[in-house]
Amino acid sequence: MSHYVTLAPRAERDLRGLGTTDLARIRSAVVGLARGAQGDVKALAGNPPWLRMRVGDYRILFRPLTAAELADLGRKEPTGWLIARVVHRSELERAIRGL
Repeated sequence: MSHYVTLAPRAERDLRGLGTTDLARIRSAVVGLARGAQGDVKALAGNPPWLRMRVGDYRILFRPLTAAELADLGRKEPTGWLIARVVHRSELERAIRGL
């Protein structure tokens, strides 16, 4: 089962600052998320519906897309994810406060 994955503009900016090795690992994790594999995912305590995926020293902050958001995007997939941020683990708390 495939899932639609979209990046928020802030996540796109986060990715521009990464090196090729880190970018490749994150890209692989996002492809896995789209294919239904979730890897090392945990809910963010006190911040539902936000989740975080650990990829090496980086954290991907994401949440499920609602049915209305998927319809607005014209997607036919039953589920989808919005990736809001991709941050180094040292910046995680600050990024969570900004969600």
